[in-house]
Amino acid sequence: MPAASIYPKSLPGSARDRLLDVALELFATRGYQAIGLRDLAGQLGLHAGSLYAHIENKQCLLFELIEGAVSDLLADTKRRMRGARTQRDRLQRFVHAFVAFNLAEKHRLVLVTREFVNLTDEQQREINLLKSSYAALLRAIIAAERGESGYISDRTGLITEAVIGMLYGQSLWQSTQVPEQKLTDALTHFVVGIVNGGKDSALEA
Repeated sequence: MPAASIYPKSLPGSARDRLLDVALELFATRGYQAIGLRDLAGQLGLHAGSLYAHIENKQCLLFELIEGAVSDLLADTKRRMRGARTQRDRLQRFVHAFVAFNLAEKHRLVLVTREFVNLTDEQQREINLLKSSYAALLRAIIAAERGESGYISDRTGLITEAVIGMLYGQSLWQSTQVPEQKLTDALTHFVVGIVNGGKDSALEA
């Protein structure tokens, strides 16, 4: 059963959104471990103890933020991939969805990559289910690019993990401003290189 961090009827919508926004910014910029309920309450003009009327605990608040981020990335990726006419188009749309999310939701992506370790085992399992659904979208594209029909090889699984790792890694190391479409085109080109490299028979297990 998912751990709910905020009771839906405890706060007016605007106050609830403000709490999520403050937690997102502080967790992303200063680190989850460095932020206490006193810090969150101070930003909201409340006493620390009063937050327990609205949230179960700080860890559940982090879970809600990470779950929401991965869910939104998954949903937006599916939406952008609709109507793609070719596998290459699907691949570019997958990459574009990640680039757009990274540029618009930098703090949320930071939580997914950096603060996942601070969740409970149960919470991590729930997030991993969402991550698996996300990876499955890319895995199907790569399998088609590699001519796999009716099955997906272990090699395709490794390529999928490598591509997702590259996308997340680039987002964390990005130090220069690159236009969204130019970055999408460049990363798609790199992904195609990884996929084509995986077709080399010498690399097959």
